[in-house]
Amino acid sequence: MGRKARTNLDEQKAEPYDVRRLHPAKKQSAVMSMFDSLEPGQAISVVLDFDPARMKRRFEAFFAGDFTWICLELGPREWLVEIGRKETAR
Repeated sequence: MGRKARTNLDEQKAEPYDVRRLHPAKKQSAVMSMFDSLEPGQAISVVLDFDPARMKRRFEAFFAGDFTWICLELGPREWLVEIGRKETAR
């Protein structure tokens, strides 16, 4: 009980990328671009100031089956989301 989910970021200890400082029109594109540069098995975390549901639908459309999505903090003021590229099958 009360066990925290283990994520890829637990191992990487990466600082979350804060997109709140970006222009609203560039936030989703920036996150998608960062994801696109990930190697299989890698993950990024992002701090958002908007509900990520729409962005998750874009990921499903563009990267279906190739990503993981874990919402670590739920808004309403900010969200922390871990997005990872799935490992490829051997």
